[in-house]
Amino acid sequence: MSDRCGAARHIAILGAGREGQAALQWLRRHEPGARLTVIAEQAPDAAFTASLTGTERLWVEPFSADRLAAFDLVVRSPGVSPYREPLRVAREQGVCFTTGTNLWFAAHPAARAVCVTGTKGKSTTSALLAHLLQAGGQRVRLAGNIGAPLLACDEDEVDWWVIELSSYQIADFDGQPDLAVVLNLSPEHLDWHAGVDNYVRDKLRLADRVRPGGLLVNAADPGLRERFGGCEGITWFGTAAGLHATDTGIRMGSRSLPVTMPQSLPGRHNRENVAAALALVRLAGGDVEAAAAAVQSFTGLPHRLQVLGERQGVGFIDDSIASAPVATAAALEALAPRPVILLVGGFDRGVDWKPYVAEFLRYPPHAVIGLPDNGAAIVDLLRNAGLNCAGGLHIAAGLDQAVDRALALARPGDTVLLSPGAPSFPRFEDYRARGLAFGRAAGFSARSQ
Repeated sequence: MSDRCGAARHIAILGAGREGQAALQWLRRHEPGARLTVIAEQAPDAAFTASLTGTERLWVEPFSADRLAAFDLVVRSPGVSPYREPLRVAREQGVCFTTGTNLWFAAHPAARAVCVTGTKGKSTTSALLAHLLQAGGQRVRLAGNIGAPLLACDEDEVDWWVIELSSYQIADFDGQPDLAVVLNLSPEHLDWHAGVDNYVRDKLRLADRVRPGGLLVNAADPGLRERFGGCEGITWFGTAAGLHATDTGIRMGSRSLPVTMPQSLPGRHNRENVAAALALVRLAGGDVEAAAAAVQSFTGLPHRLQVLGERQGVGFIDDSIASAPVATAAALEALAPRPVILLVGGFDRGVDWKPYVAEFLRYPPHAVIGLPDNGAAIVDLLRNAGLNCAGGLHIAAGLDQAVDRALALARPGDTVLLSPGAPSFPRFEDYRARGLAFGRAAGFSARSQ
């Protein structure tokens, strides 16, 4: 195995989700002599269990440092935090850990890769970049956090790999992409990273791993500007001299680019995503003018300010991907000045909402409906901050009740926006399931979503 841990005879895979299953299948092909054990804290479906062959084993049990010590190599799935006590202790005892992302990069040293990260906007920017590179005649594969696990991708005839990486995948990232972008940075996933300092360090690890001259950073983000301001060899977007978003479009220096923003990309934050994608096209040696013209044909991604349609003159927009308050604030700005009934709240990760209250006051919704679990606390915070909504501040017991309440409050021309600003679990499997549930509650079929 071409990995930092050398030859491995007994390999554990932590997690039996998409990434864990992809790792299992990859190891079958590339390490046919190894004994493979999948360790999952929740039982996978019967089909996965039935697919195990030969000496492959499945352990359904809590992770244990003593059990992990029996393996030559442990492949960590992104959902499993390396900060958890069993993993930390096992690592201190000398157990070798890696990830599917690291295995892929080690197995594809010649692949030209662009890695995209940021607290928000990384999926849209990744998909848009792939679209623009393809429009320029490049053979492109989009993978990573946005869709197919990297280990499920073995294509050879690819000019550029566009890889979305979450902080879960970057925390112990050892790859070396040709290009990388850090779009923005604000606190998120603090429970997984065991604090904001670890989150920031892990997120910015990508900047340390990219090849020299390949790092793109958003100068419009104050935190990134402070952290990278004195560094050399960085390309900036979001500056007047480079590619940057304006109130009406995109400019490259003083020159306006022929960008027509599609309906699927509303708001200034999406114009910033476009500027980032165009800056990456430029770093990749592409034609920026031609790429700018191709932005118009981008169709957008599900659950990202996705317009579902209208019911009784009331619009419905699914922004279920918004798992942090900064994303909800961006959604309110994007939809202003239309009257919005906001559905907000989800799993409480301990993220402080106070810094984002100003955005609610700047772009006040017509009404706010808090969802479990932290929706009631968000509503209380907004009420105490003096937010005055004509339609009031409300709390719902669940998503279905929230949609019913929104329809009762809505007037023709209003928009019901699901932008939770918090994770979906444990009430939903993921943000996709939450978005689909919102659509069903509003009367839209899964096909229309």
